[in-house]
Amino acid sequence: MPFDHTRVVLNDGDSNEPGSDYINANIIMVVSAAMPELDLKCNSAKLKKRYIATQGCLQNTISDFWRMVFQENSRVIVMTTKEVERGKSKCVKYWPDASALKEYGAMRVRNVKETSAHDYILRELKLSKVGQGNTERTVWQYHFRAWPDHGVPTDPGGVLDFLEEVNLKQESILDAGPIAVHCSAGIGRTGTFIVIDMLIDVIREKGVDCDIDVPKTIQMVRSQRSGMVQTEAQYRFIYMAVQHYIETLQRRIEEEQKSKIKGREYTNIKYSLSDLTGGEQSPLPPCTPIPTPVCAEMRDDSSRVYENVGLMQQQKSFR
Repeated sequence: MPFDHTRVVLNDGDSNEPGSDYINANIIMVVSAAMPELDLKCNSAKLKKRYIATQGCLQNTISDFWRMVFQENSRVIVMTTKEVERGKSKCVKYWPDASALKEYGAMRVRNVKETSAHDYILRELKLSKVGQGNTERTVWQYHFRAWPDHGVPTDPGGVLDFLEEVNLKQESILDAGPIAVHCSAGIGRTGTFIVIDMLIDVIREKGVDCDIDVPKTIQMVRSQRSGMVQTEAQYRFIYMAVQHYIETLQRRIEEEQKSKIKGREYTNIKYSLSDLTGGEQSPLPPCTPIPTPVCAEMRDDSSRVYENVGLMQQQKSFR
C-alpha cells in the first residue's frame, strides 16, 4: 500500500464515494534526512525534480491513472514492463491503438503516433477531459521493453541512453509536472530507474569527483514508497549503471579534448554498446571494475554490498 504522507490524492472524485481519491501512487523526490516533511510540503519543492511511482494499470484503474496524469500535469510517462511477461499479465493496455481515440471514464486519450527505437516505443498521446476539448495536452509515453521482470537489462548503456532521451523530453516541456514511472507493482524496476536517474543528476550537477551514496539514496526513496528496488540484481545494476555512466562521461571528455586539439567537430558518444559504430569510437568494455573508483562513497558502498550480498541482508534496515 502507498504511504499516506506521499500518496497522490485524486481531487476530482465523488466526495460521497469512499475511496474515490485513491490511486496506488506516490510522489518521489530528493528529500533531506533532516526535514523530509518540510521538503515534501513546502512550495520550493515544486522547483525540484519529482517523479510519480505508481502501479501498472489494472482494468479498473485506467481512468484513475489518466485522472492522475492530468491532475499532476505529467507530460512524460515511463513504462518499464511489457503487458504480458512469462505468461502473466503485468499491466493492462491503458492507451488506444495508433491513430485511434478512446475514452476512459471522464478522460479521453488519442494516440497520435508510435515510433519504435532500439529498446523502446515512443507514443505521442493527446489527453483531455471528455467534453472539454480545450483541455487537451500532449503526453509522451516511453515504453521500455528490454527490462525483464525481477531482472535487469543486459546492457546498462541502453538504460542510460533511454534515460537521456526521457530527460531531454521532460526538460523541453515548460512547466511539466512529475515524470510518471511504472512497471507492474511500481516498486522494483520503477525504483531502480528512479534511483539511477537521481544519482546521475548528482554527478551531472557536482561532477565525477562527487560523493554519492547508493544505500542512502535507496533508503530515501523507500521512505516515500515501500519496497523500492526489489531484488539483489536490481541493487547491483544501480552500481553497474552509475559506473558505466562515469566511464562514458570520462571518455566523452577525453574525446572532446582530442577533437579540439585536432581542430574538428566532436561527435557525442552514446552509452549503449549496441549504438556505437566503428571509426575512432571504439566500444567501451562492458562494465569492467574501476581499479580506483572516482567517488569515495561509491567505492566504500560497492565493496560492502558485494561482500555482504547487498540488498538481501540490508533490506530490513532500509525499511
